[in-house]
Amino acid sequence: MRILKDVFSRMANSLTISKLRKIKNSNKKYPIADGSFIQDDMVEKWNDSKWQSEFNYLKECNMHYVIIGTSITEGDLTKTIYPTKIPGGKMEYPGVDIVDMCLRNAEKIGMKIFLGINFNSDWWKKGPRNPKWLYAQMERGNEIADELYTKYYSKYPNAFYGWYWVYEVDNLNFKTKDDFSVLAKAIDINLKHLKEKGHRLPLMLSPFMNSVYGSAEEYAKNWAYLFQHTDLGKGDIFCPQDSVGGGGLKIDEVDHWFAELRKAVDTKAGLLFWANTETFNHLNWSSAPLNRFIKQMEIEKPYVDNIITFAYCHYYSPNNIDKGFHETYLKYVKSGQLENRKPTAPKKVEIIEMGENKFLISWYPASDNIGIYGYEVYRDKKLIFTTNVDRIFKGKKGKKEDLVMSYIDKVPLKDRFKGLSYEVKAIDFAGNISKPKKAKVSSL
Repeated sequence: MRILKDVFSRMANSLTISKLRKIKNSNKKYPIADGSFIQDDMVEKWNDSKWQSEFNYLKECNMHYVIIGTSITEGDLTKTIYPTKIPGGKMEYPGVDIVDMCLRNAEKIGMKIFLGINFNSDWWKKGPRNPKWLYAQMERGNEIADELYTKYYSKYPNAFYGWYWVYEVDNLNFKTKDDFSVLAKAIDINLKHLKEKGHRLPLMLSPFMNSVYGSAEEYAKNWAYLFQHTDLGKGDIFCPQDSVGGGGLKIDEVDHWFAELRKAVDTKAGLLFWANTETFNHLNWSSAPLNRFIKQMEIEKPYVDNIITFAYCHYYSPNNIDKGFHETYLKYVKSGQLENRKPTAPKKVEIIEMGENKFLISWYPASDNIGIYGYEVYRDKKLIFTTNVDRIFKGKKGKKEDLVMSYIDKVPLKDRFKGLSYEVKAIDFAGNISKPKKAKVSSL
């Protein structure tokens, strides 16, 4: 109890410190991201040239860090993206050493890599409810970490920068001090092993949160408790997902949650606080327009020591989507100003009645100084359809599709008896929206 009281006292005292930090940081330059996650199934067929191009895209935006997982355990089998000799281990992509290729190219170009230790797919079912199971997964992670360090650290000492603790903590499955006590013991199984083996590098955690399941104050107190009961310390990184893309937080909730989490981080000397800023929209897994992404960073920057993304590589990189995102963001990085020139409206909107209260709405392309990201279709001022430039790699979510220029609207019968008014607007990569192009359907 005394330790806990000391923690909360330090949290209260750190309020003034956090306010001063916010004032100080707000006088610095505009926020930019410093790195990105990248997932192995996106890069399984990449060669050195592709890796070099990706790292060059990141570097010209002043990024320095990439985070990649290395293994996943399912049942008794651990699938790795590098050659493994651990019992029960098997390569996910036989003959392809993704870890070596990533580190080799990072070493050449000057990027720093965090390697994920391990993840078990039963995490979401068991979490803190089965400590014995969880602690066993940490021991499995120790085997992975030892193998990775032995194989690659001396070979790529400048690129192999840190560890990523892959398990994602949230405030639904982890709500109580007891939950966080289990979690603290689990993390320390990795930290103490790495220290004993001489493999200790900066460790990054990236939890997330949902305002429906608890308060920022509760979550911060639980993390402060964990920080005091683990060997996390100088150089380690607490890097929460801002949860905007995933839908856990509304953008106007982010400031309060990051302010509270900053106080928790300040209770542990040397621990760094980074933001993991989400670049996607979970409603359709599309890329967020850059004005939303930059707004998120602007909110988070006063509280954090650095910003990374989930994930520039997947949602903005020219290797996976139209180069308009990268070109627009690069201009922002260089100038601090996001371009605000609106696209033209679509040239023409046509409506064809298809029977049974269905209408085919089609339009002719708009134009923009950099490019069009997507379109919005409205019926009687209500948004009914969006379409966006697609990504090349979408995991298991299907193949890349072309930007569609039409939509079949099924109109409720009660609305069909009145005149219908349609509008189509164009959106560019920055998030600028055109004036509407209108068309009408006469009433019956």
